[in-house]
Amino acid sequence: MRKSLIFLAVAMFTVGCNAFLVAGILPQIGQTIGQPVAVTGQGLSIFSLTNLLSAPLFSVMFTNKPVKTIIQLALIVFIFGNLLTLLSENIVLFLIGRAIAGVGAGIFTPLCCSIAVHLVDASAKGRVLSFVWGSSSAGVVFGVPIGLYLSSLFHWQLSIAYLVVLSLIALLGFSVQDSDMSLPEPPPLGARLRLMVDLKTLSVIGISCFTAMASLGLYSYVTLVQSGSPNSLSMTLFSWGLGGFIGSSLVGIFIDQSKKPRVVMALILVGLMFSFISIPFTKDLPYFGLIPFFMWGAFGWAVPTPQQQILFELHENQGSILAAINSSSLGLGATLGTLVGGLIISLGFKETYLPFPAATLLLFVLIGQLILINSSNMVRCVVHE
Repeated sequence: MRKSLIFLAVAMFTVGCNAFLVAGILPQIGQTIGQPVAVTGQGLSIFSLTNLLSAPLFSVMFTNKPVKTIIQLALIVFIFGNLLTLLSENIVLFLIGRAIAGVGAGIFTPLCCSIAVHLVDASAKGRVLSFVWGSSSAGVVFGVPIGLYLSSLFHWQLSIAYLVVLSLIALLGFSVQDSDMSLPEPPPLGARLRLMVDLKTLSVIGISCFTAMASLGLYSYVTLVQSGSPNSLSMTLFSWGLGGFIGSSLVGIFIDQSKKPRVVMALILVGLMFSFISIPFTKDLPYFGLIPFFMWGAFGWAVPTPQQQILFELHENQGSILAAINSSSLGLGATLGTLVGGLIISLGFKETYLPFPAATLLLFVLIGQLILINSSNMVRCVVHE
């Protein structure tokens, strides 16, 4: 199983690395194209937006098309977008490049999750999803520092070339594999569209969205949150990323052993909530103040796996579009969280206390998750009777 997914994992590593790496080299890019960071930063926004919109759109458009061909197309689009970024000499070309890269990532990520799940039997679905998302988080933890180091040695273009080379390795390696990449026959278009109004599906998507709103939205202001701490920003971000890699890699084991992804998700919410609450009380402690950030990363990056598993259990034959919708809900939540966080700060709220409103939001999300668990248990009891 892992052998069949190795080049998909390389691609996920590259996609995970992409946005965070570009964020780290925005000042250098701005010097090249003659724009301030406030302007070049819009490249991150447009990447997120096209990623968000392309995931569900193309999952519907490419239904019944050969899966291997779609993945190859997605990687080619992603590579082309990064090549445009690499060659950018003005803001227009840079933004176009980021937009195209976002489309490629949006097509690739949910399809990769769907393929991974259908390559294994039911007892290993959680672990294979962890493997996929763990590859993405590894791109943040290990890929970003390597790319930033390359840019510091030479020029920012070298770090983008590094992404292009990794993507090409993934594309070529995947293309020569003979593994069966087929997915179950999707239902008619009407059935797929009904997912958008299915209450069970929407409830899971809502949990994903609001959790991302709290976690990823807060991350947008992590520099302000940890301001004044004796621990450096680089140490803080590394702790967050390392926790993310470990959490996303291990959560699937708990899902497969317990067979209860809804309960695992509830425990993740509890852990995430207490991680946030701990930050303002511990951030002034050398080293120990890094622990809540580590736990934040571990629980935050663990979220996609149980949510994806729940969606697959609800509608197993619609995995691709469900993976796309779940991916988009996480992106939407991150965007909304950033907007709300900015609004809270503009109203005079002290930045270092931002974890508290994020934890409050998670409390309501946890209540919603417990209601869903109770409803699911009641349905099972009725079925068994």
